[in-house]
Amino acid sequence: MNAAAQQILEALVRWQRPGPEPLVVAIDGHGAAGKTTIAHQVASRSGAEILSMDSFFHAAAPNDDPRPMAQYYDWSKLRRQALEPAIARLRARPSGGVILLEGVSSSAPALADHVNRSVLVVTPAPVRLERLHARVSAEEWDEAWLEAERAYFATRPPASFDLVVCGDTEARRNGACAREGSA
Repeated sequence: MNAAAQQILEALVRWQRPGPEPLVVAIDGHGAAGKTTIAHQVASRSGAEILSMDSFFHAAAPNDDPRPMAQYYDWSKLRRQALEPAIARLRARPSGGVILLEGVSSSAPALADHVNRSVLVVTPAPVRLERLHARVSAEEWDEAWLEAERAYFATRPPASFDLVVCGDTEARRNGACAREGSA
């Protein structure tokens, strides 16, 4: 398990509440920052349920919504089909539970009424872009996506998150995440 997952696990202990109300934690960050890997490591140790923003991603659909990522994600469908049912399911347990909502814009204001805590996964841009280029073909590359991400994170500085972790072991070791805004 990497250091970022360990930091989140330690935070879950502090953030957990008694009773049936589930804890919903957004694991946010730029594309290819390491959010999914970290979320799966945390879930495997904590028993948390993972909901992925990628399941509600769609090709850019320009609209009148001024929120940068609104053209890429169907937040109302995410709420109706995944987040609210998961919350209801965990409320039925005597001890609640944890939901990890992972993906770009998972801590967006559109979901804030259900998200209790937010984690920012910071990874230096060269590392993220290298990972993205390995995953996305040249035909699929979307500069508008990168611009929407930049605009979104301009509204969500690192200080607005409950926890900031580094999504790359080498960058953490050499201090590069600190230069990207990590604590």
